[in-house]
Amino acid sequence: MVYPHSYRTEHSETKTTNSVYGDYYASTQSSKIHIQPQLLKILQFVDSNRTEFLDDLEEAVKIKSISSKLAYQDDSKKMIKFVENWLDKLDVKYECFNIGYHVLEGKKVRLPPIILGRIGNDPKKKTICASLHVDVLNPCEKPWSTDPWQLHRVNNKNYGCGSGCGKGPLMCWFHVLQAFKFCKMELPVNLKFIIESMYHSDSQGLADFVATRSQDFFANVELVIEVGSEWLGEKHPCITYGTVGILHFHMQIDKVDGSKTEIKDDMNNIFKTIVDEEGNVIINGFNDYVEQVTPDEERMYENIDFDVDDVRESLPPHKQSWDKVRLLMSFWRLPSIYVGDTEECICEKNDKNVVKRNFIVKLVPKQTVDSSVNQMKNHIQACVKKLNIENKVSTRLVSSTRPWCENVRANAYQAARRAIIQIYKEDPNLIREDRPRLTATIFDNVLEKSMLLLPLCSRGSNLGQADENISNKNYYEGTKLIGAFLFQYASPRVN
Repeated sequence: MVYPHSYRTEHSETKTTNSVYGDYYASTQSSKIHIQPQLLKILQFVDSNRTEFLDDLEEAVKIKSISSKLAYQDDSKKMIKFVENWLDKLDVKYECFNIGYHVLEGKKVRLPPIILGRIGNDPKKKTICASLHVDVLNPCEKPWSTDPWQLHRVNNKNYGCGSGCGKGPLMCWFHVLQAFKFCKMELPVNLKFIIESMYHSDSQGLADFVATRSQDFFANVELVIEVGSEWLGEKHPCITYGTVGILHFHMQIDKVDGSKTEIKDDMNNIFKTIVDEEGNVIINGFNDYVEQVTPDEERMYENIDFDVDDVRESLPPHKQSWDKVRLLMSFWRLPSIYVGDTEECICEKNDKNVVKRNFIVKLVPKQTVDSSVNQMKNHIQACVKKLNIENKVSTRLVSSTRPWCENVRANAYQAARRAIIQIYKEDPNLIREDRPRLTATIFDNVLEKSMLLLPLCSRGSNLGQADENISNKNYYEGTKLIGAFLFQYASPRVN
């Protein structure tokens, strides 16, 4: 692996001539872009209907569409009906598709349907697809300061389950369409929707369903856009162009009669060959396929508006002296491993002959799931043999998600940047996420389409957590941003 240029000198080049990132920075100096007359009408409509927009969100939040609980199946159906009513009102042609069954709390039940919608079918226009979801996590699992099923408006923030993740972004899209309809304007693009109700339950059924529609519904889609994510901070808008992948492993060691070593010692000795004290994977060759960091990519990290002092005290000791670039790269750009505690039996049998441990490996481009899994398992097998471990060691892959990354110079990202400048009057931060995003990898892998994550919410929105919220600014400006993006993406020239 080639590590980032953390120790470059003042004479090191920071602009390359290979057109990977240098051209991007040469063309991103503007902080003002003219508002088109048509877009101005959309912005005026948003400003004139703020109270109604909040009332619409309040109606959506009231529906307890929890996907992980059997008792809320009727609420999920009610939420689907809510979406259908809006699609009818907005003249969106749509269909609901049953996608099979799953086992929920020991009972076989039908998965909630996936909704496919479309508006516009002009062959001269570009076609994009908005990926949305309407389910929420169970708010009872964590204490809320307010009633999660009532939209509470406090200090210009709107608290409610799904307000920032799921239902808030859904209403932003619907209000954009409402604005175009009111202004009697055609959309500048052909727009499609895919709306699921199992997002918070690992998007069960989504990948298989998307694969079955790749040759018809998604055939002419050039871009899939998702808006349900978060800025890096509270002040500056962001565009997300990548996420890490994860490998979740479970290791178990069973005591074998006559073995000469203790199973807890065996566990510790194995992990000493896997990870160092700073959480780095030290398996020989594991980092060989990590994509090389260029000086201009490092420049991208330098341009991110992020103050390390805001989080320095929460960092582990070895990271507290790191600068911004090195710290952000450790989150988003370099592999690492998290190792859980060793678990012993606490059941009535008090069986001391078995120990278990979970560990999570973070993958980055261009590491692949299959290769990394094989490297990990092969290393553990070789380690058992080298350490003369006689106890039974078994390693199981619990789940995996591949890393995802897009080219920030692509038209979609340039259009998003220009739209953000129009609405927020500043260049966005280009960021990655330190967590996997299953839907992004599904569309990237199954459809092989470009994917754009355009966050609407600022940090502190607690997406999918207790006291989830969306600020008035994020709600209204996010709606405007979607409208601006549609015009920018439709433009024949994107700078």
